[in-house]
Amino acid sequence: MLGIFGKKLSSIFTNKKLDNATLESLEELLITSDISYDIVEHLIQTIKKQKFGKDITDTEIKQILKEELLKLIQPFDIKFEIGKDKPFSIIMIGVNGSGKTTTIGKLCHKYVSEGKSVSVIACDTFRIAATEQLAEWVKKAGAKLISKNNTNPSGLAYDGYNIAKSQNDDIVFIDTAGRLSNNENLMAELEKIIKTIKKINPTAPDKTILVLDGNGGQNSLTQMEKFSQNINIDGFIITKTEGSSKSGFIISLINKYKKPVYFITNGEKADDIKPFSSTEFVNNLLEL
Repeated sequence: MLGIFGKKLSSIFTNKKLDNATLESLEELLITSDISYDIVEHLIQTIKKQKFGKDITDTEIKQILKEELLKLIQPFDIKFEIGKDKPFSIIMIGVNGSGKTTTIGKLCHKYVSEGKSVSVIACDTFRIAATEQLAEWVKKAGAKLISKNNTNPSGLAYDGYNIAKSQNDDIVFIDTAGRLSNNENLMAELEKIIKTIKKINPTAPDKTILVLDGNGGQNSLTQMEKFSQNINIDGFIITKTEGSSKSGFIISLINKYKKPVYFITNGEKADDIKPFSSTEFVNNLLEL
């Protein structure tokens, strides 16, 4: 997934003594991988303190980086679990092109395969194409779609939640319009959807998940900053991680906001989704 970083790292530390020039090369690599500057500085100073002026191999550097990176993100490895209350409600948010629709489809496939009853409320009501794409994924997964074109999103969320409740569904996903986080009208709409379903269940939604493009780099942190000004986000799903050279932002994202990445996706098939593991992520990043 992320071997590009590991290969470049190995090329820096081939038969090298750790000097200022080598540290600069390492710093540049870390920054271009979209790890935030404060974390990069911490990593550089840690390595410098331990190994400056000494012969060092790429394996030794990777082990130091692994230990330090896991200290930052491993405490937030939280497994995504479906609660006992029915329906367990999950609001999915994200900007256009983040992969939100396909992610919902993959999650439907996962939970239907586990024997759960799943519905999806299509609250992106003003784009027929969005509902049609979602409908294909939901049908393929064996879940149920609740939709109505050209209707009020919050009204549909209210009706859809009640339908899912009457069906005794285990899970209801609430899809929302792929929105730019600086669009005030769309953000207000999202807030209204949340307030509306709280009228039925004051504890709803059970989870609000922000879907982020794995190629988004530091822009993903900006999206989180904007969204979190309006609503409480419980965690993230990172999409399109295959071949991404900017996945270092995931470290910055978790470390800054102290929230988990629940899943990552890395393909177009229904089962191309898996729980996030900080150890696996760092090992892949460093090619360990």
